[in-house]
Amino acid sequence: MKIKIAPEIFESFPGYVRHVLVVKGADNTKESPELAALLAEAQARVTSDAAFEDLKAHPLIASWREAFASFGVNPNKCPPSIANLIKRARGGKELPYVNSLVAIFNVISMDHILPAGGDDLDKVKGDVSLTIAKGHENYTPLGSPDQREHPASGEIVLLDTGNDEVFCRAWCWKNGDASKIDASTTRVAINIDALPPKSPSEGEAAAREAERLVKRFCGADIAMYRLDANNIGVEI
Repeated sequence: MKIKIAPEIFESFPGYVRHVLVVKGADNTKESPELAALLAEAQARVTSDAAFEDLKAHPLIASWREAFASFGVNPNKCPPSIANLIKRARGGKELPYVNSLVAIFNVISMDHILPAGGDDLDKVKGDVSLTIAKGHENYTPLGSPDQREHPASGEIVLLDTGNDEVFCRAWCWKNGDASKIDASTTRVAINIDALPPKSPSEGEAAAREAERLVKRFCGADIAMYRLDANNIGVEI
């Protein structure tokens, strides 16, 4: 299996880097009070930070909104995942502890202000490709296995090349049901995205923290890869 990114994406977004953690043997069945506390602390930090009062204007959110608009996605209707997460965190309700891996994604996202997510590798039929949609691909919304949608032509999507199933729409907007992470997940690819003004080194720091948290709370073997304009794919 390969994990890869279409070269056109790097051409359109210079300086973009994705760090991928390939996790094997994770135990995602238990809820950790320590991890729940880290999640609550991260939520408290973004809730009290005045820099997020005008969320759309925050430089690390604005860059993603501009990227979405550039490939035809309205960021007001389809906000980047990090913007949606911070909006939810500041909404007054405690963020749910879905499972340990998802909790780790949310901690990393809020601590580093970048998109972080993942896909269950045991559900992949072909390769995993961040690519440009043609419009015929299929997408099943998370939690709605009976619904089918299609991305717009030109939309950046995370795709299973084996069956043209979209794992995530609009780059980092909305994950799909096909690769969702649940308690039974043991093999996962975690994606940490750094888009300028977030630097590649800051993206790596976030990935290293994610690696530590997964080892601490899920126990696993982890390999880290950097995908950039000079290294657009990796065999795992």
